[in-house]
Amino acid sequence: MFENILRAIRFLLRGEFRRVWNEVHVRIYRPVWECLFVFIRPGRVNGRPQPAGTFHVETNHRVAFESPDHLAPKGTAANNSTNKKFVLHMDERIRGELNAGSNTLNFLDLGCSGGQLVADFLKMKWRSAGLEGSDYSLKFRRANWASLANTNLFTCDITKPYQVTLDGAPAKFHLVTAWEVMEHIATPDLDIVFTQIRKHLATGGYFIASTTETSDIHEGLELHQTRWTNAQWREYVAKRHPDLEYVDVGLKIYQFVRYNFLHPSFLLYRKRTGTPV
Repeated sequence: MFENILRAIRFLLRGEFRRVWNEVHVRIYRPVWECLFVFIRPGRVNGRPQPAGTFHVETNHRVAFESPDHLAPKGTAANNSTNKKFVLHMDERIRGELNAGSNTLNFLDLGCSGGQLVADFLKMKWRSAGLEGSDYSLKFRRANWASLANTNLFTCDITKPYQVTLDGAPAKFHLVTAWEVMEHIATPDLDIVFTQIRKHLATGGYFIASTTETSDIHEGLELHQTRWTNAQWREYVAKRHPDLEYVDVGLKIYQFVRYNFLHPSFLLYRKRTGTPV
């Protein structure tokens, strides 16, 4: 708390009034939606069946042993991000677009860290799974791994081939997210990461990610291996993965799960209909 106050004073002395307002606003906004979620969720999920089926992850690479994030755990050892506004908004949007009725939808979070977003979509009666490249949270049974490990939360190197299955069949997801994950991927590995996303994405399903172009050095290692601007990410996707169409999902910066007010960058895509992987 004291550190945050000192940071706010430094920003104010530098004239960064908007930055201070943004940070204060978010610290009020998120707890408010945590409370609202408690009251909105019961009415929203009323009549929906409990999610059925068992997830499994087929891979020969359970841990991203060469990743700087595994060698020098930082975010994977501390983060447990969610945003109840995002959960409620995407639940309403996707169910409406797909005319899902009481059908169960599927959610996948890449680089899920503590798994809170996975847990929140479970509360909305989605089938929900998360993949994490480091086994730090699994080993220490951190956050939601204590209750969801190997049922909804799995370790997996997403830069190598993998297949998420549901009751033994390839799983398709209506929403796939990756919050400040893509910049941690070495540039040569991006193609396989996007190919796997597209393979697991249902037609009409969404891929949503936040990225940052800044450096992040931890214990002498650069964690951010692809520091692209949003324009560079969009150019890359348009050129290499054209079956992903850019869309506006109707959210403000602070309504996403992770974001950077100084350099906001979101990858907002929907898988086009009638296109192969």
